Amino acid sequence: MKGKILIISILGFLLFFSACNSDFDVNDKWSDSPVVFCVLDKSQNMQYVKVNKSFLGKLPASEMASVSDSLFYNCDVQVKLNRKQGNSILKSWNFRAVDSIPKEPGYFASDRNTIWVGTPDISTDYMYELEVNIDNGRIIAKGETNIVEGVKIKTPDERAPKIELAKYSNDFSVVYTLGKNSNLVQTCVYFHYLEVLNTGDTVPKTIEVYNNTEYKVNVSPYTNVEQAFSVASFYSSIAAQINANDETVVKRLVRMNPDHNNKNQSITFAVTSSDENMYTYMQVTKPSGGIAQERPMFTNIYIDKDSKLNSGTAYGLIASRYTEVLVKAVGSETLDSLARGIHTKNLKFQPWTDNYYITHKPYN
Repeated sequence: MKGKILIISILGFLLFFSACNSDFDVNDKWSDSPVVFCVLDKSQNMQYVKVNKSFLGKLPASEMASVSDSLFYNCDVQVKLNRKQGNSILKSWNFRAVDSIPKEPGYFASDRNTIWVGTPDISTDYMYELEVNIDNGRIIAKGETNIVEGVKIKTPDERAPKIELAKYSNDFSVVYTLGKNSNLVQTCVYFHYLEVLNTGDTVPKTIEVYNNTEYKVNVSPYTNVEQAFSVASFYSSIAAQINANDETVVKRLVRMNPDHNNKNQSITFAVTSSDENMYTYMQVTKPSGGIAQERPMFTNIYIDKDSKLNSGTAYGLIASRYTEVLVKAVGSETLDSLARGIHTKNLKFQPWTDNYYITHKPYN
C-alpha cells in the first residue's frame, strides 16, 4: 500500500436493511474524525449507538482494523439523545457503554465491541438530536432525525388461523399501511422448518424466501400498499437453499410448534419502514450500475461549533425505522405441495398426515 490511507471504520451497521460496500477516496492527512451510527427504532425498547474513530497507518487496512485501539477512542465518550422542539431541548437521555454484545469474526476486531445503549421515550411528535461528546468536549458530534411512526400489516390477516401458498400460478400479496415519515420500506418473508437427523436430533432452521425494498414510497400515511411475490418463486427459493443430498437428514417438517410468544411459526412476514435519512443513505451507497464505481459519501453527522477542536469532519448516520412482524402457520395444502410439488419433492418434507402435524396442528 502506497502512502497513508485513512480508514473509516463502519462496523456492524444494522439492521433489518441490507448494507452495501462503498469505496471512499480518503487519501489525505489524518484528522480525528468520529464515525457515528444510530438507527432509532420505535418498535423496540432498547436503542443503540455505535461510536468509532478513523485511523491512519502504513499497514494493510485488514491488519490495522483487527486492533481494537484502531477503532475505539481511549478517552471519555458520552452519548445522549435530546428531544427537541424547534431549537429547545425538552428532555435528554444518557446512554451507557456496554461490551457484552458479541460481534461476528471478520476484519474488524471482535475482542472489544463497545456499543452505547439507552431506553429513551421516542415519539413522532418531536425531532431527536444525537449528541456524542468525546474527550470532555474536544469533539462534539451531532445529528438529527424524525421518528418513523410505524407500519401495520393488513394481509395476511393476523386473525386467520393459517395461510396457504399452494398454487404455483398464483401470487401471494402482503398488504400494509405506513405511518408518518416513512420513505423506504423493506418486506422480508422467512420460512421456518425442522430437520430430523439420523442421530435422533431435531434442528430448527430458517431461510429467507423473499426480500424486496421499495425506495421513496410516495403514498399518504395510513393508505394501503401492496407487494406481491409468486408462489412458484416461494418454492424455488426453498429448493435453492436446502441441500437435497444431505444424507444426515431423515426428514424435514414445517415448523408448527409455538414460539415464546405462543405463535405458530411456519412463515414470518417482516415489514420495516424507515425515514428520509435512511432512504438517502441507501440511495447514495448502493452499488453503481455504470463503469465508474466511485460513490459519494453520505453523512448527516456533523462537528458542533461548540467543540474545542477548531476543524474536522464527522461521518455516519442517524435515522429511524419501525418493524412490524407477523407469524403464521401454513395449511395442509401447502404441506402437501412441499412434500409432493415439483420444486421440493426431493427435499424430504413430509405430507400433512405426518404425526408431527397431527400433534401440533395449530388450527381446526
